[in-house]
Amino acid sequence: MIQSIAVLTPIYVTGFWLIVFLNSSIKKNKAKYFLGFFMMVAFVLYLGHSLFFLGQFEVYLFYDPVYLCSSLLVYPMYYQYVRLLTTDRQFNSTYLYHYIPAFIFGLVALILHRSADVGTSESIREYFKESYKVPSDYNNPLFTSQVVYLLHRLVFAGQVVTYFIGGIRLIRKYRAQILQFYSNNEFRNINWVYNIFISLVFTAILSFIFNVIGKFNLYDHDWGLLISSLLISSMLFLLGFLANEQNPVVQDLERKDREVLTAVIEEELPQGDFKKKIEKLFDEDKVYLNPDLNIWEVASLLGTNRTYLSGFINKTYNVNFSAFVNRYRVEEAKIVLAREEMDKYSLEVIGEKCGFGSYNNFIRVFREFEQMTPGRFRTQKKS
Repeated sequence: MIQSIAVLTPIYVTGFWLIVFLNSSIKKNKAKYFLGFFMMVAFVLYLGHSLFFLGQFEVYLFYDPVYLCSSLLVYPMYYQYVRLLTTDRQFNSTYLYHYIPAFIFGLVALILHRSADVGTSESIREYFKESYKVPSDYNNPLFTSQVVYLLHRLVFAGQVVTYFIGGIRLIRKYRAQILQFYSNNEFRNINWVYNIFISLVFTAILSFIFNVIGKFNLYDHDWGLLISSLLISSMLFLLGFLANEQNPVVQDLERKDREVLTAVIEEELPQGDFKKKIEKLFDEDKVYLNPDLNIWEVASLLGTNRTYLSGFINKTYNVNFSAFVNRYRVEEAKIVLAREEMDKYSLEVIGEKCGFGSYNNFIRVFREFEQMTPGRFRTQKKS
C-alpha cells in the first residue's frame, strides 16, 4: 500500500498539470504551455519509477531507455521554462543541444538491453542491480552497462549543479530588469519567481540526494521511498500552482512597449534639455505619487521610449528607474513625517500618500535610503 502511494503520487501530480498546461493558450502564455511538455516528460519519468518499484522488470527492461532519456530532459526543460518566463520571448531552437545527452543515453541503453541475455523478471532485476554497481572488474560482462549507468548519474548530477547556477543568474538578471522598469516592484512578479526558483532548488537538492542513494537502496525501504516521493511531488505541485497564476514578464514588457510606441507615433529622440524635463516632471508634477508608476508611463509623458529613458537615468543619475523614483518618494515622506499636523496619521497612510504601494514597501525602501525606519525618523524629528 505504502509503495503504491509512493510511486503513484508524482504520476497523478504531473498528469494533472500536463493536462492543465497543454490546454492553455500558447499565444497568451508560451511559458505555461511549454511547462506542459515539462510535466509530460516528468510524467514519463515517474511512470518508469512506478514500473521499477512495483517490480514490473520485464516491462521496465523495454522502458528503461525512455526513463534514462526523460531523466536527463527534466532539468534542461525546467531551466528553459524559467528562461521563457524571464528573458526569452519564444522557444529558442539553438537550445536543443542541451537535450543531446538525454537522447544519447536513451539510445545507448536501448542497444545494451537489446543485446542483454536476460529472461525472467528476477533475472532482469539482478541484471539491473548489477548494472547499477560502480564498475571495477573489466571482465564483468556487464562492465559496459555499469560504466553507462555511472556516467548517467554523473551527468544528471552535473545538470543539477549547472542549471542551479544558471537559474541564479536568470533571477539576478530578471530582478535587474524589473528595477529598470517599475517603481514599485514588490508586487511586480518578484516574489513568485523566487518561489519558482526555490522549488527548483529543493527539487534539485532532493534529486541529487536520491540520485546518490540509488534506486536499489530505496527498493526495499517503503517509508524512504514514500518520503522521497511526497517531497518531490510537493515541489512539482508547488511549481504547477505558481506557474498557473503567472504570466511571463517578457510578454508584459513587450505589450507595454507596443502601447507606448503606439501613443508616440512620430517618435523622435528628445530635444532640448531632457534632464530639465525629467526633473520638472518629478519636482513639480510629482508623478512619483502614483504608486503604479512605471517607465513606460514616464516615457510617454516625455515623448520618448523606455530604452532611451532607462539609459539616460542610468547614465545621468547612476541609478535604476526604481531607485530614481523611490528617492523622490523618500524625500517626500521625510517632509510629511516632519509636519506636526501629520502626527495623527499612521505610517501606512503616509506611505500611501507618498506613492509607496504598501506599508512593507514603505518601510523597506525608507530604511534602504535613510538607514532607519520612518517611525524612528519621525521620533527623532520630534525630539
